[in-house]
Parts: sequence; structure tokens; C-alpha cells
Amino acid sequence: MIDITLPAMAWDGTQDATEALLDKWLVAPGVPVKKGQVLVSVVLVKAAMDIEAPQDGQIEAVLVQSGESFAPGTVLAQFAPAA
Repeated sequence: MIDITLPAMAWDGTQDATEALLDKWLVAPGVPVKKGQVLVSVVLVKAAMDIEAPQDGQIEAVLVQSGESFAPGTVLAQFAPAA
């Protein structure tokens, strides 16, 4: 299982940022995706960012819902690689 998080580099340059907002999941749990496919949209203080699938597979569980704020290092979802 792979943890989906907002990459640490996304927090760089967001001075004093202690949280981001999960804007919208673009893929539902259980739906197969390809590597590089956008899974979720996140809003930071000064920018929006998409998080892509790390490889072929599917989201197994969403841990942060649309509209919820989260702190650096928070696991947003669990991702299962394709067999």
C-alpha cells in the first residue's frame, strides 16, 4: 500500500503555512488509474496543485475528504499498486 501525501516540496515557499485545503478528489476509490493520472486537487496559500498517481493501481481508501484542511505530512489516501 502506498500513502498519498502532498509532497514536501509543495510546502516550500508557503511561509508560515500550517495547512492546505483538499479541493476535490478526481478519482473515486476502486477506480483503476494509470501512472501520472491526476487523483486529487489541493489548494495551498498561494497556489493550487494536483497530485498524480505514483503508478498504475487504484485508491483503496480516502482519508481526507473534499473541503477538509490538512497539515504537512498528512496521509490523504491509501493507494494500491496494480498487480
